[in-house]
Amino acid sequence: MKNKITIAYAPDDKYLNQTIVSMTGAVANNPHIDFVILYNSLSDENLFKLENFQSKTQSRIRMVKVDPSEFDGFPMSGWVTKEAWFRVKLPDLCPDLDRILYLDCDTLVCGDLSELWQTNLDGNFLGAVEDVWDVQKHVKRLSLTQNTYFNSGMILFNCDYCRENNFFELIKSYALSTEQEIKFCDQDVLNVVTDGKKAILHPKFNYLNTWWRNFYYEYIGKTEEEYIEAGKNPVIIHYTGLKPCFKGCMHPLKELWWKYAEQSIVFDELKSTYENSLPPKQARFSQKLFSIKNEFSHKRKIKILTLLGIKIPLSGNLYRQMKN
Repeated sequence: MKNKITIAYAPDDKYLNQTIVSMTGAVANNPHIDFVILYNSLSDENLFKLENFQSKTQSRIRMVKVDPSEFDGFPMSGWVTKEAWFRVKLPDLCPDLDRILYLDCDTLVCGDLSELWQTNLDGNFLGAVEDVWDVQKHVKRLSLTQNTYFNSGMILFNCDYCRENNFFELIKSYALSTEQEIKFCDQDVLNVVTDGKKAILHPKFNYLNTWWRNFYYEYIGKTEEEYIEAGKNPVIIHYTGLKPCFKGCMHPLKELWWKYAEQSIVFDELKSTYENSLPPKQARFSQKLFSIKNEFSHKRKIKILTLLGIKIPLSGNLYRQMKN
């Protein structure tokens, strides 16, 4: 590759400390690495943290300020900020790079990235890891021909190919004009635009442990074997669900996250965040009396009716009758 390993993040002030933990792990496990920070508005305090990180690690950080108005009209949701869209413009924002690794702020780099970085992406916009559940639902919902749907928390962009094929304009055109049902914003749009031109990678490069859904996942066959293998020796962990810096996180690899947090320049702040956090709220009394929701048991997902505190599994037919 022409450029050395370069990782991009798109944090806001809320996620900057977690971003620094991910960067700390990246530097600890990879000797020569550069970073790109896509941002709209970061506090002076957080900008100083990044300068401090750069001076202490001797890693080059490229700060790229992005105009959020470029994403006006793009699909949004209550849990997605405009920063989530910044990743789709990375190839254009870094015209000197032939590839770049984008990571969500709640990831941890805990291994050697060389194998991932050297992935053959010829003829593909990007490489990513298949999501852990509802893949076939997403394939059908979005009319995908490649029969796969990836999680956008880790993306290895083939920047040259993206620029040659006007990637951002394809994203923008689809995002602003589609009448398809868009549930997961940038992730949905990325999957549609790269359909047939995305490389699906080993789950160790975006290990998604689903502890918060009772370890439910839908991998089968060889992919399930790879997923189990990934859990034993991940390269990048994606901490979905409640984050390790808050009370109540039961991720089986949360102590590994704290190991790198302790090495970071923001450890004292993270420790304080944890100590001052509250455990997750218990279900409201009304929910204990009556509710219908998904529950997960390893590889099974079922609807549960809670009635006067008694849990009753619902068959598919019974659930549809109740909805009607």
